[in-house]
Amino acid sequence: MRASVCERVSVVVVLLAVLLACKKRPEPTEPGPTAPTVSTTEVRAAELVPKLKARMDLLSTIAKTARKEPKVRRERPLKTKLETKQFIVLGEKWLDDVHYEPTSAELSLGDTTLSLCGHALRATPPKDDDLRYADECLAWQYVAVIRTRKIVMPVVNMEKKTFKPGQLDGDLLLFDLADGAIVGRYLLGIMNSDELTWFEGKPVDEWTAESKRDLVKNVRGVIEERLQLERDSSGTPD
Repeated sequence: MRASVCERVSVVVVLLAVLLACKKRPEPTEPGPTAPTVSTTEVRAAELVPKLKARMDLLSTIAKTARKEPKVRRERPLKTKLETKQFIVLGEKWLDDVHYEPTSAELSLGDTTLSLCGHALRATPPKDDDLRYADECLAWQYVAVIRTRKIVMPVVNMEKKTFKPGQLDGDLLLFDLADGAIVGRYLLGIMNSDELTWFEGKPVDEWTAESKRDLVKNVRGVIEERLQLERDSSGTPD
């Protein structure tokens, strides 16, 4: 039995609806590129690195000021007691170059944390330790700059088993890191400590190196005590 005209029309309408639905179905698209993930460390580094660079630039500016300042003739110490975390003690040559290597005629008056901050500026990618060092460097409020006039190196006589103490003569300028202003002036005449003891059989080069480290340690210790108002003198240059 043949289908009626109406039935044939209905079938045609259904087929057209199906075809139109197929044409409207969107073509599948390829997934776009995934946005790179930015770590918390990288976000903090982006914030700290510019501040750290500004701090290094300020140290270079302070170096120029320290070179132009006349010798300290009369002390003008800061009357505010400082905590050790508030300041850094540094030889003037380390202001321009935090990685400066001293000669045999010089004392090592740099700072390890400051040197690590110098590396942190160039760290790619940055690490959590880099940020920790940056935080420490940015927390300093003052820099105590040692200006050496004369160094007498300690002398060891192996045959006589004697030790002649060394001495650093010079002065110290205390700079405020907020604006680079000088807020304290000190005289320095600091010798080896009295705690060195003789070790039988120790090579002379090792003993000499040890005595130089002791002199540096004593210089730093005396300066720190002065800035903490625990002593009223850091010696007088010869």
